[in-house]
Amino acid sequence: MEKSVKVIDIFAGPGGLGEGFFSYEDDNGNFPFDGLISVEKDLHAHATLTLRAFYRLLIKNNLEIPEEYYQYADGKVDCPHTSATKELWEQANRETLQLEMGRDQKADIELFRSIEESCDDQSPRVLIGGPPCQAYSLVGRARNKGNKEYVPEKDHRHFLYKEYLSIMEIFSPDIFVMENVKGMLSSKINGGAVFDQIIKDLECCSAGYSLYSLKTGKKFIRGETNPKDFILCSEDYGIPQNRHRVIILGIKKKNGQDLDSIEPLRHSPKISVGDAIGDLPKLRSPLSSRGKRFNKDSLNAWKENVLTGINELINSGNIDDELVIKLKNNLRLLEQSDFDTRSVAQYHPSKSPTVFDEFVKDSPLSNVRLHESRPHMDSDLLRYFFCASFRDVYGRNARADDFPDYLAPDHKNWKSGKFVDRFKVQNFNSQSSTVTSHISKDGHYFIHSEAKQCRSLTVREAARIQSFPDSYQFMGKRTNQFHQVGNAVPPLLARQIANIVMKLLD
Repeated sequence: MEKSVKVIDIFAGPGGLGEGFFSYEDDNGNFPFDGLISVEKDLHAHATLTLRAFYRLLIKNNLEIPEEYYQYADGKVDCPHTSATKELWEQANRETLQLEMGRDQKADIELFRSIEESCDDQSPRVLIGGPPCQAYSLVGRARNKGNKEYVPEKDHRHFLYKEYLSIMEIFSPDIFVMENVKGMLSSKINGGAVFDQIIKDLECCSAGYSLYSLKTGKKFIRGETNPKDFILCSEDYGIPQNRHRVIILGIKKKNGQDLDSIEPLRHSPKISVGDAIGDLPKLRSPLSSRGKRFNKDSLNAWKENVLTGINELINSGNIDDELVIKLKNNLRLLEQSDFDTRSVAQYHPSKSPTVFDEFVKDSPLSNVRLHESRPHMDSDLLRYFFCASFRDVYGRNARADDFPDYLAPDHKNWKSGKFVDRFKVQNFNSQSSTVTSHISKDGHYFIHSEAKQCRSLTVREAARIQSFPDSYQFMGKRTNQFHQVGNAVPPLLARQIANIVMKLLD
């Protein structure tokens, strides 16, 4: 008989952690993790959650993905279903709730009621989720430090984990998985360590839980366990990204008994940025109307902009000979290109797929979606071209003092040291830097490795680096899509955690 594990996913974002669990397939071809409720406050992330829930229901019922599904994702129609799949769409809407936990008592009561009504059987239960991390993140804390008005004790985001605890009390999961930024380990309020308090509160839930490190497999013992043992480095588990996050696994104590250790996650072969996105169609970016030249975009205008600007740079005489040769070679490649601004090329599955390929490159379509470059100003195109060429030659990213004055951004503090890594090329031969929600603001930290494309990464490329399947559709405008991708847990990492959880439940 197929085992059904009831899952509640709170602070779900676009569903990265949930995707890992819901896509987990056992040895018998069954999908044991059953989404009970997913909760997210953001309008666009919630829309993404709902659409993906609908997608899974279609697959589970052996139904083809209707054309209306993709038209809906593109904003061309108001609903993604046919008359035959309307009930599944309604079910997906029931499973995904848009509300902000801890801010609206009426909404919280409704959520608690939904959970109680849904938990009327003896199926195993799992709670997953990551309370918002801005208050704990090192960047967020640095920003708040400069704000004289900021009072940590009054920032409700420090205490959103208590909403997680409230769901634990009602749902009483057999196992829970909590994710957050590693800054949680060093965050303090009133001189007290936030992490210590969270650990105490998790252990003291009425059902009684033991906490475990997925890195070492060892049970948390106060005074003995190094809190850093809870940090998982995604690059060690087949994710093409240096992303380090705190992930705590808790197991309910039964009859006073608990485990001394669990099976830890196993390291996987390294996956590079090139492995992840190298097979995607090559693109150019549209010219932004904010640029100084060639306001009307075209392939020829794009080429002329880069050729003119880089040749002026070369002729300035302020560039090393080795870099000049690389710039000229890359210009020749650019001249020969006929790139479009969005993907129209066909999707080609890998001939020798890795675990990453099989999980991520799953698109049922003949072409890749959400692979469209954002517009760039003419000056940024030149900087991207220079940075990618610089990395080709020197094997590192160009710092502010490496930039010729000709390309220096118009910032008063450009040479101050604050912008030392303002422009970052993602090396095809290694893992990327952490994909964060900042990618929604500009692409300077996420420059494509090929100079001839001189652009930042697309939503699909960022999603692949996060290990989202190609079939995953993100709702909202491109800025919203980038924001969702940057805030998510890598689904392939989540699936490996789901495998550990399933073994524990068995």
